[in-house]
Amino acid sequence: MREKREKRKMNENDEIEIDLSRVFEIIKKHFKPFALIILAASIVAALITLFLIPKKYTAEAKLIIVQKSNPDSQQISYNDLQISQKLVNTYSEILKSEAISDEVIQNLKLEDLDTEGYQKIVKISSVKDTEVITIAVTSKDPKEAAVIANEIVDVFRDKIYSIMNIENVTVLNSAKIPEKKSSPSNIKNTLIGFLLGCVIDGCIVVYLLLNDRNIRTEEEMKQIFDYPIIGLIPDMTHGTGGAE
Repeated sequence: MREKREKRKMNENDEIEIDLSRVFEIIKKHFKPFALIILAASIVAALITLFLIPKKYTAEAKLIIVQKSNPDSQQISYNDLQISQKLVNTYSEILKSEAISDEVIQNLKLEDLDTEGYQKIVKISSVKDTEVITIAVTSKDPKEAAVIANEIVDVFRDKIYSIMNIENVTVLNSAKIPEKKSSPSNIKNTLIGFLLGCVIDGCIVVYLLLNDRNIRTEEEMKQIFDYPIIGLIPDMTHGTGGAE
């Protein structure tokens, strides 16, 4: 009895080995259902993207700000450029602050937008090692996105002088009404659906492997049963010997 219990414990602690040949065999046998699952998941993801997820549009405006150490000078020194680069993060925080957002909301009479909503739709970024700041506004309405971006620029140009005594704010380009949506991405979401289908297929393959009780080789029989094999019955259908 003790010997039988020890063998059972050994079997429970044995690691599960996956035979790749069986994996390919299962995939080959169920190829059509697996392909249909992947296709269905991709189509569902594409349809959800097209019809259920709201389209959003992003309008961008760009500014360049240079703070002159000598306001009377018409030339900009290298020192001025370095100082301006260091202050880019400060300008970005001002653009996201309530001092700007509250006035933009009030000027455009955006009743459905509050400060928190402003923070979500407005993204401020800077081009590395430059004084260029990009203001990107995302909205379901492409025209609204462009209007808000340009209003932020106007309010900032008015406010920055009283905040930091800076007049040298140049608009590199005003926001234009975007013609193409910025999100959601049809290709990205369809790819996610494709990958999800592959994951589902993988789970099915693992399930079939774990529940496969067929014995195909003499070695497998020796691993499962601790008895000597007396003989083999030939598999006449495949022309090779099989363990029975």
